[in-house]
Amino acid sequence: MKKRKIFVLFVLFLSLLATSCSGPTYESTSSTETHIVTDFKDRKVTLKKDIKRVCITFNIEEYLAIAGSSAMDKIVGWSHSYWVGRREDALSVYTKAFPQLMDKEDIGYGGNSTLNFEKMIDLNPDVILMSASVDYSSASEKLPLFDAASIPVVFFDYHVDTKESNRKSNMIIGSVMQEEQRALSISDFYDSKVDYIINTIDNAVDLKKPNVYMEFSKGKDVYGNTWSKKMWGSLIGKCGGNNIAYNLSDANSVDMAKEAIIANNPDVIILTGALQTGLNGNVVLGYNQDIVKAKEMLSTYLSRTEWADIPAVKNQNMYALYHDFSRHVFDFVGVEYLAKCIHPELFRDLNPENDLKEFFAKYMPVEAKGAFMVGLK
Repeated sequence: MKKRKIFVLFVLFLSLLATSCSGPTYESTSSTETHIVTDFKDRKVTLKKDIKRVCITFNIEEYLAIAGSSAMDKIVGWSHSYWVGRREDALSVYTKAFPQLMDKEDIGYGGNSTLNFEKMIDLNPDVILMSASVDYSSASEKLPLFDAASIPVVFFDYHVDTKESNRKSNMIIGSVMQEEQRALSISDFYDSKVDYIINTIDNAVDLKKPNVYMEFSKGKDVYGNTWSKKMWGSLIGKCGGNNIAYNLSDANSVDMAKEAIIANNPDVIILTGALQTGLNGNVVLGYNQDIVKAKEMLSTYLSRTEWADIPAVKNQNMYALYHDFSRHVFDFVGVEYLAKCIHPELFRDLNPENDLKEFFAKYMPVEAKGAFMVGLK
C-alpha cells in the first residue's frame, strides 16, 4: 500500500507540474471499452463501459434505482455517516434487504468534511460517484490525486431540486452504469408528476399565494431551522406558496428567528421529520413509522409560546412530511404533498401516497411501507 501511495503522490507531482502550464485536460477516446460522460460540473470524464467497482457517497438510493438492485454488489465503499444516526429508518430497511451493506468500506461524508481520499484510492474503484452540493467543495482540490491514480470521479446533484437537474443527474448515473433507458423512464415518471403540479398552478385563475413556513422538527421548543432558496425552500414557490424565509441566506438550510416567523403570519406550516439519533420531539416519519404517533407529535407544536394567533395555528393548517423526500430521486412526492397542503382546493384528487408506492414498486429495491406524511386536519 505504501509503495502505491508513494507512486500516486509522485505522479500527482508530475501532473500538477504539467497542469500549471497547460491547464487540466481529460482524454477523449472512441474505444469500444470506454466512453465519455459529461458530469454535473461540465467535466468530461472517460470511463470504462463495464463498471465493476463503485465508490458512492450520498446517493445510494438514486444509484440503485437507476442501476438496479444487483448493482449493490459493485459498491466497494460508501458514506456511512449520511445514514448512521441520521437516516436510521432507511438504514434498517436497506440493511435488511442488503445485509452486506454495512460490510462495505466507509469512505467518509462530505457533509461533515470526513471524506477519506486515500481510502478511496486504495479501494481502486472503476468510478467514484459524488454529490456536487455535498462533496464538491471537499473533493475538488483532490481531483488531481484521482487523475494520477487513473480513478474517474463523476458529480451529479439532486439538491438543486429542479426537473432539469434531476433529469440530468439521472442520465449521468444512467450513462455511467450503462442504464440510460431506465434513467430515462425514471425521469419521465418524475416529470409527469411535477408537470401536473406546475401546470395546475400556472393555469389557476386569480391564485392567491398563502404565506408558508417550513421547519425541520427538533421539538416544539426549538424554533427556526428552515430553508430559503434551496431544498424545501425552492419547492414552496413552485407549489403556489410564498416562502416567508425566501430572502434569507442561500445556504442549504437557514435559521429564522421566532419573532420573524410570528411577524410573517404564516397561513400554512409544514414540518419535516425523520428518525434521527438524539432528537427529542421530532415528528418522526419514514419507513416503518407510526402515523398515529406522528400526528400526536405534530399536535404538540400547537402549544408553542405566542403561536396561538398565527393563522396556520388557529385554522390547524399544520402538516408534516418525511424530511428525506428532499434531495432524492423520489422528491416529486414532497412536491405533491406541499401542493396539496398549500392549495387543497386545487389538488383534492392528488394522492401522493399512491404515487410513492407506484414509484417504489417500479424502480426501488425496497418497499415504501410506513408513515410519510400527516396533517392535523
